[in-house]
This record gives sequence, C-alpha cells and structure tokens, in this order.
Amino acid sequence: MYFSNMIRVICVYLCFCASVWADQMNLIVIMPDDHSQRAMGAYGDPDAVTPNFDQLAKQGIRFENAYAAAPVCSPSRAAVLSGKYPSQVGINDFLMLNDSYRDRGLDVSAITYPQVLQESGYVTGMIGKWHLGTAPERHPLRRGFDYFVGYEQDLKAFNPVLDINGQKKMVEGHTSDIFVKYAKEFLAENKDRKFSLNISFREPQRPWEDVPQQDLDAVSHIDPIVPKIDGVDEAWLKKITRDNYAAIHALDRAVGEVIAEVEALGLADKTVIIYVGDHGMIIGQHGYFGRGAVGAIAGSEVVGSENIANLFEEAIKIPMILKLPKKEAQGKVISAPVSNVDIFPTVLSLLDIEIPASASPDGRDLKVFLNEDKTIEPEPVFAQYNMENFGIAHLRMVRWGDWKLVRRFGQNADADLLDELYNLKSDPRETTNLIAALKNQDIRKSLEEMLEGWMISINDPAL
Repeated sequence: MYFSNMIRVICVYLCFCASVWADQMNLIVIMPDDHSQRAMGAYGDPDAVTPNFDQLAKQGIRFENAYAAAPVCSPSRAAVLSGKYPSQVGINDFLMLNDSYRDRGLDVSAITYPQVLQESGYVTGMIGKWHLGTAPERHPLRRGFDYFVGYEQDLKAFNPVLDINGQKKMVEGHTSDIFVKYAKEFLAENKDRKFSLNISFREPQRPWEDVPQQDLDAVSHIDPIVPKIDGVDEAWLKKITRDNYAAIHALDRAVGEVIAEVEALGLADKTVIIYVGDHGMIIGQHGYFGRGAVGAIAGSEVVGSENIANLFEEAIKIPMILKLPKKEAQGKVISAPVSNVDIFPTVLSLLDIEIPASASPDGRDLKVFLNEDKTIEPEPVFAQYNMENFGIAHLRMVRWGDWKLVRRFGQNADADLLDELYNLKSDPRETTNLIAALKNQDIRKSLEEMLEGWMISINDPAL
C-alpha cells in the first residue's frame, strides 16, 4: 500500500513537472532574408565566418536537407507562419509595393501559429521583415502579434524607417544592431512571462556591402571559392560573394547577441530557439544570380534580373537548426528531407499546445526525429513557385530519397524539354537533367504520381 501510494505521488509529481515545463517554455524563431544553406560553416562552407551559427548547430539539431515551401520571400514566410503551402493561403510570388498588391497578402482566414500561442496565454512579438501584406487587416498586430517593430518589403540598411507598433519612425544605426536592441528589450520585459518572439533579420539581403565595417573586415581576407562558368567574370563573382559573406557575418553577429542575451537572462533552459531560412541564394551557380527568380550572368552583369523561374537546390534549400532547452539532442544531424512548412506543427508540439481543428497544417511534427528508438518512415518533401511578377511560370517540386523532380505546368512544350529530374546523391550540383533518360522512367513516373497526389490534396491551382 505504501509503495503504491508512493508511486502515485511520484507520477503526480512527474506530471506536474511536465506541465510546468510546458507552461514555462518560451519560443524564439529567427529568420534571415536570402541566407543560402551552403553559406555557413556548420553546413560545410570553409569560407563563411559564422562562429555563432556553428555553435548553435553544435548545441542543437541541424537539418541537412531542409527545403523552403517556395524559393522567394512572401510565399515561404506564409508557409512558416501558417503551416500551409503558399497557394493555400493566397500568396504566389513575392509581394511588391505597388497598387496591384494593395489588397493582397496572407489570407486573413489563415491561422498563424502566433495566433494560437497568443490564445494560449503567450505574449507574442515580431521584429523585422513582414512582407505578407500592407492592408490594415494584414498588419502583424492583427495576425497574432502583440508587439511589432519592422517593415514590409525593402529597407535601408542604415538609419531605416520602421513601423513601431503601428507608428512610423526613423531609427539610427544598422538594421542588424537595431533589431538586436529591440529583441533584447522584448526579452527583458517579458522574461517572467511565457513569450514567443519572431526575429526576421534583413541580412543578408542586398546590397551586401552595406554593413558595419567590422563585418567587412571580418571577411576581407577571404578568397572565395566560386563556380567557374564560361562567360562569367570570376573576379567580379569573387567580389560579390565576399560581400555576401560580410552580410552573413553581420547576421551571425546579431544572432549571437540574441542567444547571449537569452543566456544572460537565465532563459536558456526554458526557451526553444529555431533558425530557419526563407529561401536560398544563387550566386553564379548554373550561370544565374538570384533566388527562385533569377537573371543570367554575362560577364559582370545580370541580364533579365528575376525573370527566370527555378527550383535549383541553391534557391530552394535552406538552413534549419533547432535548439532545445536543457541541452537536449546536442549536435544531432538529420539527413531526412524536411520543409519549413513543418515549423507550425513542430512549434505547437514542442510547447505542448494542441493544434486547433480549424488550422489543419500540412507540415509534420519534426519532434519525431528526437526519438532515437523509432524508425522514421521517409516522407516526400514538396515545394511550389507560381512566378507572376517578372514572368509567368508554375513550378512544382518533389524530393524523395535521392531523387528530385521539378515540373513546369501550363506550358505548351513537351515535358521532356521543360521538366527536370536529378539524382542528388550522384549529382548534388544538378548538372545532368535525367528527365528523358530511358532507364529513369520508372522513378520519374513514381515521382510524377506522388507530385500529382500532393497537388490534388492541397487543391493546387496549377492542376
């Protein structure tokens, strides 16, 4: 009887501890703008000066094959916040600041995870780039955030004009330092409450050389390794690549300051930190320059900037690192393909918050990878890009195992001339399109069926 009661008491205590752990758990999601996965020491780049990112990867879980739901800003950011694919929540291409986009953006009916956290008692903050619509009903303060300091699309690197809780104000300094300042203030003010903070840094968006001198100095010694492409000025390519590293160093420095503040405030053991990209960046690879919308490089010029659509790895692959509290799963590397659409369900799972029935995110809970004893069934990863700003294109992608298929819809040419099939194990740089190879037609058919099934499931307009 004594032991039975003792066991009951212990069980109640453990349940109480688990409840307290969940109740006190905080969240910080950090997102860059245009940070290619490859440009980080932790991902194998010997030239990138990223000590803070590398340390974060050592302390957390690094996803080697993380993909964006779309290769440009607005649709990818919408996918992270909503757990839905871009076409499901009303965003195709990146939003532009003109009258045609005045009433466009993330569907107001889409449920964001900050809304769910807000309703669960969290104080929610957003610092940095929004880029999901300028209409009043789409303002961050109406989409799940209690606090907002940021901007919509483009921003001057120095002395920017920011929206501070609905009021425009010029703030002196560089954006990397400004956003850190506001992040520290938010953390200090809310350290005794449950909080969720999104920090969406401007860096490393262009112009890359527009950073503090300390960041330029940190990479001045680098002789970057760049693609050797016929017709491309190698010296110019090295120069802009080095500038890109300078902007990434500014980002790394800023992220390091935020993490240091979390530790200084004694919050490290009860705060989940997620670093997740919005998309990648092509700098010379395949002869192009840009993100999902690129231009061709001729000499030291980019011709037709942003009017060619692509889903190359450099554009669609992103850095993703998850740091758990209490030193859990340190240094773990996950090779299975995942997506930033998985952030929504993962966040709520980690914070022990039930997903509302009205939300129904399409991503999966990445916490499944924390169970060492469980065999993880491989799942396909999908992406889409409906280009409409500087051209018209409807691209869809599926990554399954070592294989990747990219299809272009709504075109009149034969699929063998338009679509792409790569074996990423034998050809990680996607130099050989295998779409028409006879020996690969079985895997092509399987991937096409997989892609079509997914498109039907999300009611994809490209069908």
